[in-house]
Amino acid sequence: MKGGIELFQRQVKVLLLLLVLVASTTLGAAEPGGNGDGLRDMQCGGACHGDAGQNATSSLSLSIEFAEHVWMGQPTEVTIVVQGVDVNHDEGLVGLFLLSSTNANADTPLSDGWEILSDGNGGMGNYVERSTNGSGISLEHTWVLRPDAVGMRSLYASVHHGDAGGSSEGRPFFGVSEAFEIEVEAVPEDLPRLDDAFIPTSMREVGSETKIELHTAFTEAVSVEWKTEDGAVLQAAVNATTPDHWEFTLPAALNPSVLQWRATLTGEGPSQTTPWFAVGAQISPEEVENGPIYLQGFAMGLLLFGAVVALQKPRTSTEQSAKIYDGTDEITASMAESNPTEPSSQIAPLPEGGLPPGWTAEQWEWYGHEYLAGTYGDGQS
Repeated sequence: MKGGIELFQRQVKVLLLLLVLVASTTLGAAEPGGNGDGLRDMQCGGACHGDAGQNATSSLSLSIEFAEHVWMGQPTEVTIVVQGVDVNHDEGLVGLFLLSSTNANADTPLSDGWEILSDGNGGMGNYVERSTNGSGISLEHTWVLRPDAVGMRSLYASVHHGDAGGSSEGRPFFGVSEAFEIEVEAVPEDLPRLDDAFIPTSMREVGSETKIELHTAFTEAVSVEWKTEDGAVLQAAVNATTPDHWEFTLPAALNPSVLQWRATLTGEGPSQTTPWFAVGAQISPEEVENGPIYLQGFAMGLLLFGAVVALQKPRTSTEQSAKIYDGTDEITASMAESNPTEPSSQIAPLPEGGLPPGWTAEQWEWYGHEYLAGTYGDGQS
């Protein structure tokens, strides 16, 4: 009984230690996959952002606007225009998809020869979320894409949203536009343009100035303008480092925000103005300490292992326990074997004529009564 109590006390101490280890570490949480901008197929709009079986058709009108000339290898703006915002439903927040097909699988622009240089929010995905507050009945959002080959391309706009009020409150809505055909043309030989490998900076840290380097072709002069979210447009000083190499500096952001810039390229051919490139500013994320995470995982593993062992440990009933610890019969038998029967304290009287032939005094001392009983019947002489 005492051993069982000590075992229980040890188990309680171990469990308390594991609980302390778990409680002393910082729990981490992953960012939900259904929220925020990113690179997503249309299937995500009909499934992971709502119950596909309950989706209703959105009443929003969708269209796509693009430049008159779209050159192979050169950045171009593609804008989704949403009409009817907050008319039939109180959307509050809408998710916009820019798609190359409606297959709901591998249907991002990347699958059809487009490169996404900017999503307008400081990222490089085909999906963005926009608030409808203050937008009126229409909303626009612009991406910067770069095609890799000449030919016809199809783009689609898709939207998903909810309803914050009315009879359809909480219900998911989904819609997709018709196809918009875009012709990608070969670049004229003398057209001032950006280098085909140019990748714009899309994100930076708050408080840091950003130096941008431009590589161009057939360009003799470059001017750059930039604007903040309040819409004010300012000029940036551009320096030529070597022929067709230019650099300028964007001012530091004081808080998380999005700044946009564009360049006008001048040369022998017609002047070209690039799309607005968005540069987001964010606070540098704190470094994650791996030690507490590993400690937490180790403690959780031990806790789970201890729970499994405790559940699998066989339990003994009271009767079985009593049977295990009650060794009275065995002890009695053992004592009987180790202590043979002592001879009677009264020695049988000798028969007439003394000891029987062949007997010794010791034999008579032990077995004299049996001899008398066998000879005389009553054990008496």
